[in-house]
Amino acid sequence: MEWTLISSFAAALFAIINPFGNLPIFISYTAGESKEVQRWLAVFIALTVLVFLVIFLISGSAILKFFGISLAAFRIAGGILLLLTGINMIRGQHNEQARELAAKAYTNHLQEAELVYRKILIPLGIPLFVGPGSISTVILYANEAKDFSTFSGLIGVIAAISTLVLIVLLIGNLIKRLLGQTGLDIATRIMGLLLTAIGVQFILSGLSDATLNFINPKVL
Repeated sequence: MEWTLISSFAAALFAIINPFGNLPIFISYTAGESKEVQRWLAVFIALTVLVFLVIFLISGSAILKFFGISLAAFRIAGGILLLLTGINMIRGQHNEQARELAAKAYTNHLQEAELVYRKILIPLGIPLFVGPGSISTVILYANEAKDFSTFSGLIGVIAAISTLVLIVLLIGNLIKRLLGQTGLDIATRIMGLLLTAIGVQFILSGLSDATLNFINPKVL
């Protein structure tokens, strides 16, 4: 089992899913709901993360082959996406987008069932928790796994992070009181810095493959 790959995958996936950074929008969307409804929404969102990412982990390589996309090209594209996402998180634009989406929830006059469904899937489940960045990260790391035990470890990471998402959302109000908005913003920027570095590493790895190792991505 490649523990280095698994730990790197855990760090990258945690940074881009960023349950603490997405916590304010969850609280904003569910503020008017009962505690029971909030708990069910947290469960559904965690299951959304688990199911969708495992599907892309298993079928990601087949998707690339179907569209004729080389792994090097996908590494570069995924790295650029992670880089841009990380920069937006560092600059605070990620939180601004979340607050704009949260504000829209209060202008919705659809029936309660439709509103709850919308809360679960758009934008809480997709694309905030399961978006292009997390999907590309899963596919990239799935192609790096060389044996079944490592692949199983990647599935375990997804399950663990999904569980962490569930816990964070269940105790969201407590976390927000402890950290405050400033603390959440700081945590988001730290995750953004980590994500930016991982994105650059993916770009270098893709360029290395595309240029027949003329560019060496290894850290000296």
